[in-house]
Amino acid sequence: MGNQRTKENQGTSYSYRNLDLWQRAQELAVRVIKLTEGFPSTAAASGLARQIVGSAASIGANIAEGHGRYSYAAYRQHLSIAKGSASETDSWLDLLRRIGYIDDATEADLHRQCRTILGALTRRIRALEAGTQQMKTASIREENFTYGFDSEDGPGAIE
Repeated sequence: MGNQRTKENQGTSYSYRNLDLWQRAQELAVRVIKLTEGFPSTAAASGLARQIVGSAASIGANIAEGHGRYSYAAYRQHLSIAKGSASETDSWLDLLRRIGYIDDATEADLHRQCRTILGALTRRIRALEAGTQQMKTASIREENFTYGFDSEDGPGAIE
């Protein structure tokens, strides 16, 4: 999975596509979309599928949109929205497990992915908040931000 992120998305110019956080969010969305394809053909399942696909897809979209903004405040706001979408996705996963649409192992694995993304978003938001005073007049376009990830199984995966 790691090589796939690097090979497919990193080009010669810097963009949100180079962000490991965005790539992880996209991978989560792809997994969720594929998961919903196996849902039963009922109105309830269709509604649940739309909800979780929307929230999962929103994570990466907001990371990308925030990265494209010219102010750190706007960037931070979009990261906050992405964090809300990651929490919403995690909540839908719990519901899907409870009603038997996914098994415990699948929910646990996807929950771990959500926690990892949530932790990275939290750290990035905190870093932006800490440096806001210095960055008020700067632009974020084309600057290379790094996102820290703890081990997906480690105790510090979310702060």
